[in-house]
Amino acid sequence: RDFLCHNTIRTMTSIRVAGLLLLCIGSIEAKKITFFGSQGGSNACQMKAGSNDACIVRLNGNPTTGYTWVATMEGEGVVTVGEPEYQRNEAGDKKIVGSGGVFEFRIAPKGNGGSNTVKFNYVRPWEAKNNAVQIGKPDYQLFCQLE
Repeated sequence: RDFLCHNTIRTMTSIRVAGLLLLCIGSIEAKKITFFGSQGGSNACQMKAGSNDACIVRLNGNPTTGYTWVATMEGEGVVTVGEPEYQRNEAGDKKIVGSGGVFEFRIAPKGNGGSNTVKFNYVRPWEAKNNAVQIGKPDYQLFCQLE
């Protein structure tokens, strides 16, 4: 009886370890590409549909000026664009008040394939919402292709 119990525990432990290995291997296969965008620039990102792939777009900005990066897509999107995360520039160990930083967007595949262009504009959000400023030509573009 003790022999049976011991072998059952050993088998269950082996199954858990195998499951963790598969989970780790699956996450290793995910592709993550980072683009450092610039005003007037554009890039292309290719991702596998239904995967954990991601394109990371990093754009310089300074929210203390009232400006922020806004991402838009036309039509049915084949990708999702996460909310931007802002990281302030640091000079050594000092955080300088009013200094700029980087806005980081995570773009992930959605759907079974196709393409989409994500347009980024550096705007004051309240002006864009009130149509005081027309969002025209994008300041940066990312062409996304799903395989």
